[in-house]
This record gives sequence, structure tokens and C-alpha cells, in this order.
Amino acid sequence: MSSRFSSFPKHYLAAILVGLLGTGNILSAWLVYHPTRLFWLKHHLPWAVLRGSWLGNVFAGSAELFLSWSLGRRKAQAWRIVVLMLLVSTATSLLRGLNYGQAVVNFSILVILLALRTEFTAASDPPSVRHGLVTLAGTMLFAYLYGLFGFYLLDKHFHQHFDFAEASRQTIAFLLWSSTPALERPNRLARWFLDSLAAIQVLGTIYGLIMVLRPVIYRRTVLPAERKRAAEIAKRYGRSSLAHLTLLPDKIYYFSRSGNSFVAYTLVGNIALALGDPIGPEEEILQVIAEFTTYCGRNDWHPAFYQVLPDYLSAYEACGYKILKIGEEAVVDLHNFTLSGNKQKSLRQAVNRMVRKGYTTELIHPPLSDEILKQLREVSDQWLRNQVGGEKRFSLGWFDPAYLREYPVIVVRDAGGRIMAFANIIPEYQKKEGTIDLMRRKGGENGLMDLMFVRLIEHFKEQGYDTFNLGLCPLAGVGEEPGASLQEKTAHFFYHHFNKLYAFKGLRRFKEKFAPRWEPRYLAYPNPLLLPKIALAVVTANAGGSLWSYARAWWEKRKLA
Repeated sequence: MSSRFSSFPKHYLAAILVGLLGTGNILSAWLVYHPTRLFWLKHHLPWAVLRGSWLGNVFAGSAELFLSWSLGRRKAQAWRIVVLMLLVSTATSLLRGLNYGQAVVNFSILVILLALRTEFTAASDPPSVRHGLVTLAGTMLFAYLYGLFGFYLLDKHFHQHFDFAEASRQTIAFLLWSSTPALERPNRLARWFLDSLAAIQVLGTIYGLIMVLRPVIYRRTVLPAERKRAAEIAKRYGRSSLAHLTLLPDKIYYFSRSGNSFVAYTLVGNIALALGDPIGPEEEILQVIAEFTTYCGRNDWHPAFYQVLPDYLSAYEACGYKILKIGEEAVVDLHNFTLSGNKQKSLRQAVNRMVRKGYTTELIHPPLSDEILKQLREVSDQWLRNQVGGEKRFSLGWFDPAYLREYPVIVVRDAGGRIMAFANIIPEYQKKEGTIDLMRRKGGENGLMDLMFVRLIEHFKEQGYDTFNLGLCPLAGVGEEPGASLQEKTAHFFYHHFNKLYAFKGLRRFKEKFAPRWEPRYLAYPNPLLLPKIALAVVTANAGGSLWSYARAWWEKRKLA
């Protein structure tokens, strides 16, 4: 039991204590009353001090309760504000009624926070902090002016006469949550005015605090030199089907301290979603994962690694990550693949039927001409019209002429010479494995993609490759093993019940034609409670940063139904 407690994160413990203390301070201000002590204080302190100490205790308690969540996120800015609020609540506990016990508790929590100072290192977004502080100042100024002219113009609704000096005094008293006789008999219009003034103050303050505590937002454009540096590392150490995709322009880079490794990621809210494993020397992988995790913690980001290989699972677990299987990649062994035999009879017949109909394939080497790109665009546009959510990104490439122009493309032509399907070939660098990215076709001719894939397999065999990677089948093979986790069983449920929307099973059936071996791919994530948020980040990143395309596709399907 003691070992479990000692492993509980200290910043979470501090956040819980501060949240409970804030609640206690608010309740104490309203419920705890010591007439004898208060009677003694009235003879030694002005009423304004007593009233202000009660207000200060409520305000400090509210701030502690509100900021406890940010302490759980290790926010340095929240730590500073809470330390100040603990000083305030310690002093006001004594001033409003000599509440020694409450003051001691407040001071004790303050000492604990000071001792844990190094735990709170997460930065807030600097422009947002400035914006938040300006908002707070602007809110108070606007609320003061709004109240000043409101009290001056609506004085008859308070059954009083206010000149500007008295209107100013009433405004300040109201904004400080104090009470005056003039505020005790408002009519309906006056109450509406007071409600609007309170709403301006509260909403402006909350918005300002949210901006002050906002996670760091990545605004800097990735420099060409950084992308070139990442490309050099990928060419030297890349060994997966994702290596080339880490170089596409939707990725941000974290470079290791040694400069020999990098993590390619994108930001979705405060989820730093990395594509695949870090790329670099194998002996650095554990260190790079640890460095990136620390880097994300400083920026108030939650890191996650998407589509990682089985090779480094122990390194992720050593850095505190949980592992979830998210699918299987189909990999064809080129040394053993053959169209002969009964097992491949249907595939062989499909290819021969396409050949008899006059379909041919052609490997076009870069640079691709404008005319070829125009024909590929026609195929791609028609294919996209039939896809849920349109063009995908992040873990796939997208139709970009500059991207396609620089790499080989295999095309399938019909008897009239028109391009009916294509796929672009991308490198895996250090691994002798053939890989493609975009796979698109026009029309519904059965056997079209069978012909293209068989010709790709033959091409890679001629080039001396060992394997051909057919890509990931999402959720395939997940949750089927005995003892599967609740998360994997949930993924298995989606695999079966959302097949109509995403065609998971059809994709697997197509790839099984080529007798591949199935290699597992995983998601490394820091906390099970973050899984829904990370899953949404994956969908958002693959949708190009916005879920609008999915919402539009869902609405169109609903109208057709």
C-alpha cells in the first residue's frame, strides 16, 4: 500500500490538496463564525478590513479551487498564483475571525507547494498569457466604466441620487462584492443592470484566467533547414513504411540533444501526436522518447506515438507509456510469393481476365509530366468523391503535384490507353521493403487493383527487395486474443460495428489475397483517461486538422438515406 502511495504523482497530490483547501476556505467563510473572536476584532480593526478579509478568503478559495486542475497539469503559472492565494487565505483566515486552525492548514499547504516547486514546470502560451492579462485589465476597466455610467443614469431605479463620485463608489463596492444601502432596494431594471455587471466581471475574469493558463501553441513555421535535416536523418536511419511520410509538410520536428534523431509530430489541441517511432540510431531511441516526453510536459502537451513497431515497446513502457494495439500491417514476403497453386487461383484468374480485356500497367519514372499529373488528378478526384471524409493526411500522403512529381508511379491503363488507377512508390530508406502511399482508381472494374498490386510485387522482386508493405489495416486483429484489455475490446467493437462507415473488413479481405504476414502496430499513450482525447486527435490529424469533412460526409449520407 505504501509503495502505491509513494508512486502517486506528487503534483496530483498537491492539486487534490489545493482543491480541497479551496472548497474548505469557501465553506469556512460562509459557515464558520466565532462571535467572541469577531467581537474582539471589531474593537481593534476597521469594519472595511473585516469585510475585506471575508471577501479575500472567498476569492482566494475560489481561485484555489479553479486553479487546482491546472496544478494537476504542472502549470508553473498556476503554481505562482496559488502560492499568492495561499498567502492571502492564510492572512484572511486570521483577520476575519482569528481562525488559527484554518490559517495553519493554509500555511502547511503553502509549505508543501514551495517544497514541490520543481514539479511545476509546464509553460503557458506566452502570447495567450499576454492576451489573458490584457483581458483581465480590460475587463476590470470596462466593468468600472459600465458600472459608473450605469449607476449614474439608473440612480432613480435604486431610489437614490448618484453623482459621479457616488456612482464610482457604488461601482467599486459592487465589484469588490461588498454591500451598500443603495444596493438593497433595486427595482427590476436595476437588478438586471447589476446582473449584467456581475456577468461582465465573472466571464471576463474566467476567460482571462483560461488564456493565462493555456497550453503552449506551436506557431513557428518549420524551417527548410530543419526539414532538410530531418530528411538526412531519415535517409540514414529510416526503416519503416512511415519514414518518408514524416517528411511531409504537415509535420513538426523535435530533434534530440545529440542532433542524430528526431520525432515527427503534429499538435491537435494539447495532444502532441507523433507518427511512428523516433527516427535515429537504435541506441538513442529510449533517450529520445524520454526527451520528447519531458519537452511535451514543459509545454503542457500530452504526447502519444501512433503506429509504433513492436521493436521498442519496452522503451515506451520504461518511459511510463501504456501500449494499445491499433491494427496490423500486411507485409508480403517476396521470396515466397507466387501466383501458382490452388490458393492463388482466384487472384491469378482476376489478373488474366484484366490482361485479356486489354488492361496494361506502366511504371513512370520521375519527374512526372504535367499531362500525366493531369490524368492522375482526374482519377484521384473521382476516387475522393466516393470516400468518407475526403482527402486524408498525417499517416498518409495526399494529392499534391509537387509531392507526386518526384517519385515513381505505377499506372493501370485500359484498352484505350486511359489511366484508370495509380499508386506512387515511396522509399523506406534502410529497409529492403517496397512501399506505396496513394492508391487510387477510377471506375468499378473488378480486378483493377489486383492487377496493379501483382505488377508491383513483380517489380519489387526484380529490384531485389525482400518484402512489399501493403499498409495498415486499422483495428484488424485487435481485441481477439484471450485476456485482451478493455481498451482493445472496445476497439474490437468499433471494428465490427462501424464497418459500414469505414470498410475495415473489406480492406483486410483485399490485402489477404496476397498472402501477407500480419505485423502488429501500436499506440503508445501516457494515461488511459486520455485515450478518448488521443483517439479524437488521431481522427482529426488524419482528416487534415479538421473534422468538418467527416461531419459533411455524415450529413450527406443522412440526406441520401
